[in-house]
Parts: sequence; structure tokens; C-alpha cells
Amino acid sequence: MSQEATRKPPVRLVLGLLFGVGAFYMLVMSMMDGGTYFLTVDEAVASEAASSDRPIRVKGNVMPGTYQHEEGSTIHRFDIQGGAEKMSVYFDGPIPDVFAEGREVIAEGKLGADGVLMATELTAKCPSKYEGGIPDHQREAMGMDEKTGAPPTGAGY
Repeated sequence: MSQEATRKPPVRLVLGLLFGVGAFYMLVMSMMDGGTYFLTVDEAVASEAASSDRPIRVKGNVMPGTYQHEEGSTIHRFDIQGGAEKMSVYFDGPIPDVFAEGREVIAEGKLGADGVLMATELTAKCPSKYEGGIPDHQREAMGMDEKTGAPPTGAGY
């Protein structure tokens, strides 16, 4: 037998392969854990994953008039909506400072048999300073039409 036939694979090749397989495994596991993934309210209501015992993340807007909180308590109840469906959320903990009715939130927790999401984590989207368009006083200063928001026409423009 020749020496080339019984030669062992280089150590660097084996270590590189092990590293690659390990990195791939970690990537797959982090994706299965959810990462930054969430369901919309419509998807969560229709999803079989929501009926399992695994935690889910649901994104929706807090419906006006549904927020309930007793003074001195850490318990918060509200409904979120995203599309045609709505979902009730129960959260026991500190509410984010930017939480407000109409604001987008992501609630993470387990869905109860009654369809209420028992949230353990709650994240609220920060409002954008650009959401409301151009403020009235700036629109007037620029001579924009109040109803349509159209720029002024005429000489000089």
C-alpha cells in the first residue's frame, strides 16, 4: 500500500468543516427561535402555531377605547387589531413609555384557550416625527394650500 492512500485529511480542513457545520446549526436554531419574526393579528388568529403551547410574537395597533389599567397595578388589558381580526392582550408588567392607543405594538407571549394573548413582553413603536406631515404653521409660512397641501403657484416658483 502506498503512503498516499492512507494519508489523513489535513487538520485545518476538518476544523474548518466543523466550524462551518456549527455556524450553520446556530443560524438555523436562531431562526427557529423567532429572531425578530412576528405574526400579524390576522395571521395569529388563523395560525395553528398560535394554538400551540409555544410563545408567539404578534404585531398590531392598540384599538382606541380598549385600554384598561387600574391605578397602582401592573396589569394592563387592551385589544390590538391588524387587518380584519382583533386580539385581546393581557400584560402584567411595566408598560413602555411610548405606549398609546392607536400605536403599533408587538406583544410576545402564549395564546390562551380563550383567545387572549398572555403577554410576557411588550414593545411599542416610537412615533415618527414625520408622521403628521407638514405642521400647519409651516404650511402657512410656505404658502401651501390648506386643503390639498399643494405648493403655491405663480411667479417666483
